[in-house]
Amino acid sequence: MNCTTGVSAGDSRIPCWRFGFLSAKNKRLRISLIGLNSAWYHSNPALYYLRGSLRGLPFEVCLREFSIAEPLFDILTQIIRDRPDVASFSAYVWNSLDLRRLIPELKKLMPGLKVVLGGPEATNGDFGLAEGDFRVKGPGEGVFRRLAEYGFELPGGTYEAPAPPLSELPFLYRRSDRPALQGRLVYFESSRGCPFRCAYCLSALDKRNEARFDPSLASDRRKLRSELDRLLELKPRTLKFVDRSFNAHPRLARLIWEHAIRQKQSCEFHFEIYPDLLTEEDLRILEKAPPGRIRFEVGVQTVNAAVSRACGRNSNWGKVKAALVALRERTQICVHADLLVGLPGEKYASVLRSLDELASTFPAEIQLGMLKILPGTPMQEIASQRRYLWLNDPPWQVLKTDALSFEQVARLQELAKILNLYWNKGEFKTQWQELISAGNRASSICLRLLKLHRRRGLTLHSVGKSTRAEVFVELLSL
Repeated sequence: MNCTTGVSAGDSRIPCWRFGFLSAKNKRLRISLIGLNSAWYHSNPALYYLRGSLRGLPFEVCLREFSIAEPLFDILTQIIRDRPDVASFSAYVWNSLDLRRLIPELKKLMPGLKVVLGGPEATNGDFGLAEGDFRVKGPGEGVFRRLAEYGFELPGGTYEAPAPPLSELPFLYRRSDRPALQGRLVYFESSRGCPFRCAYCLSALDKRNEARFDPSLASDRRKLRSELDRLLELKPRTLKFVDRSFNAHPRLARLIWEHAIRQKQSCEFHFEIYPDLLTEEDLRILEKAPPGRIRFEVGVQTVNAAVSRACGRNSNWGKVKAALVALRERTQICVHADLLVGLPGEKYASVLRSLDELASTFPAEIQLGMLKILPGTPMQEIASQRRYLWLNDPPWQVLKTDALSFEQVARLQELAKILNLYWNKGEFKTQWQELISAGNRASSICLRLLKLHRRRGLTLHSVGKSTRAEVFVELLSL
């Protein structure tokens, strides 16, 4: 039966054969799904989703995952030895520059290789693609399936199509994946999209707000428990839910937290939550979590309400602060809290105030991150209108804003490194609490530590534990 899909190259609509009609010559195409991760212990869920999209089609599929720390020659060697006809990559801010080096060298060695490039950075920059190669804009599962049904013989270009509903996608992992994923960070989605529209986030462009499971259905609750158990059978180091605002679906969130808390094995569950949404019912569940079981990533970004509104974010610092204090006082959850440097209109003093306010809640980790002006996000237009300066290439980091000079941005990045050395390692937890409780501001302490580093001629990385202790002792003696 002939049909028309939403897959398009340019403005054309391409007819396809449902369920994958292939000519005989394409039946044994070899497809390599290749991930280039930011660290050795990370994994790339996109590869596993794309593998699932090929179900029922007669291809030889190989999954390969590398880290950006590996030598280019070694990565090339492995890919060449796999002898793929088609190689698929996902481009992100952390690997885009590496892929711009890797793909042209690969094409040089394998001129007939077809490349499919997806991911958020796929349409940004020159990756050395040939006329017959493919870029995927937006979700990849639907496009990749259609390209495969045609044996990757469609005209090269940029293709885009809606993904199937998350609830209809097959579970992305298999038992046979355990050797590759054991002891690593394994990703999972219980929802896609985000109800919030923060201007700096890629989710600002995503109109979806769909959950994989409907908690009101007994069949979905069984499916949820089954999939969580299958994830744990992989023996991951950390099970990270990539939902942008995990607790935006509160009933589903509670079911997952309860299941995580009941587990006996030592796997950490990582969730990115919207702190304003935490309720007393949530806290009563989270109180039961043993140490090391649940980790929260909490995007505070700023405590300045006007700045928050300027980037499309409606957050109440009073509620957020109460939630963070409750998590610290009532639970054993590890909280990693984020601030962003470079938000519209936020001055240096306001960033320091945000740091001081956040530190007063004593989260386990504080990340003072630098804003990235991601292409295509609303933040790009805001930054252009306000005459920001930022890097021309990934990670698109801000250099100067309407309220911060380059020197101020650089100083705040130095403070971020001080926090990594002296707060986030947890070595001086008691001392920080005593200093802040005595009325010292966290930002002032960080600035004094930075001054001590300069006086001693120390870098802001690779500082040994004994040296860190010496510096902090000197700080306390001042």
